[in-house]
Amino acid sequence: MTHVTPHSRPPGPSAVTMHPWSIVPYANRMRRGGIDIVGKRFEMYGDLYLAPFLGRDVYVMRHPDHIREVLLTQADCFQKPETGLTARTLRRLLGNGLLNSNGETWRAHRKLVQPAFGPAPLARYAEAMTEHAQLAVDSWHDGATLDVSKEMMELTLRIVAKTLFDHRITSETDRVAEVMRVFRTSMGGADAVLPDWLPVPSRRRSMKALAEIDALVFDLIDARLGRPTGPDLLSNLVGAEGEPDAAARLDRRALRDEVLTLFLAGHETTSHSLSWTLHLLASHPDVEAQLHAELDRVLGGRPVTLEDLPNLGLVDRVLAESMRLYPPAYVIPRVSTRPSEIGGYTIPAGSDVVMWVYHTHRHPDVHADPLRFDPDRFLPERLRALPSCAYLPFGAGSRTCIGKRFAQIEAQLLLATIAQSVTLRHASSEPVRMDASVTLAPKGGLPMVVARRRARASAA
Repeated sequence: MTHVTPHSRPPGPSAVTMHPWSIVPYANRMRRGGIDIVGKRFEMYGDLYLAPFLGRDVYVMRHPDHIREVLLTQADCFQKPETGLTARTLRRLLGNGLLNSNGETWRAHRKLVQPAFGPAPLARYAEAMTEHAQLAVDSWHDGATLDVSKEMMELTLRIVAKTLFDHRITSETDRVAEVMRVFRTSMGGADAVLPDWLPVPSRRRSMKALAEIDALVFDLIDARLGRPTGPDLLSNLVGAEGEPDAAARLDRRALRDEVLTLFLAGHETTSHSLSWTLHLLASHPDVEAQLHAELDRVLGGRPVTLEDLPNLGLVDRVLAESMRLYPPAYVIPRVSTRPSEIGGYTIPAGSDVVMWVYHTHRHPDVHADPLRFDPDRFLPERLRALPSCAYLPFGAGSRTCIGKRFAQIEAQLLLATIAQSVTLRHASSEPVRMDASVTLAPKGGLPMVVARRRARASAA
């Protein structure tokens, strides 16, 4: 890295001081091409640059050493942002749930949620994951064209609803998918930068979608209030209303925020991870053939179980490499609460910090031939050589994703079930593009053609 003078300001583009109405085109440009714009800035200015925006200093970084300082070494100097464009849009949707909260509220609520992701509950969830995956795959007909992104979204939504909230989603999948589509469209665009009082069409669509998802979530909560039904997460959260710790008590609104955060975050990222994985396998039939061979050898045509996962190393590595190239949570925002020094630069209190996981995962100094799909990067001996914070699809430090193990098990079981039963090929020769908003999704869906695996059918 380049030698710098301590306490100097990093290089970067000139400050964006524009008329309020010109903010919208700028926001839309970033919404459509932010990944490429930021990538070119890293090439021009280095691993840490300053991008002042509307009177605020924004420190943008990608190097693992810098990210380690923010998330681990000096983590007490940074917290989740409570203002700004991204935080504003997320708060409108998720309120003050685990993803957005800080301090005692975050600690108390995380403590309430944590038991739902322990070993015993995960073992129960695994059975439901495999069952739902097999039902979905059995409905896919040979030669059919599917929007795999939509299929994965609905499948993971059904799983999180059943496992965490003991609720079977049927007709509601379309409602939830529409809510996420509306919020993906509004994220980072005009709806995010214009004042709340301005009745722009995107704002009206957002508010209508929010009312739809609120009605669904409050129905779930109200059906459970005063009469918990079992060991699921929703029953545990409802039972927290009598907690002696004031920070841990959840009124109806706080319940809504936590349920919606876990409901949406619990399925969206895994859905996109699986979609990108199936896209990469279709683009690399040699790796797909190795994966089929592993599945046939280990499973012999029977359904996958939680106990099989340690023997399905390539399943794990394929997913890990997919999340390296296409991390669903592709950026991590923080705000500094007190001065710190990173990379020789002073980060003043009140500054925004944006860590671009997408560009960290593709850093040429960290990953050899970084654009190549190579699951063997995650063989144990190569993984041990990877620097700390060079790979963080689930974040790092105390704010590591609480559902990390849930998501890993789910993705492995679903990929094993799908790949054992079918081969998927792109239905179009058009390149698959990225939609970078709340999470990193395939833009416009992912149409693919189903081919039933004859070897799988004969083995069964």
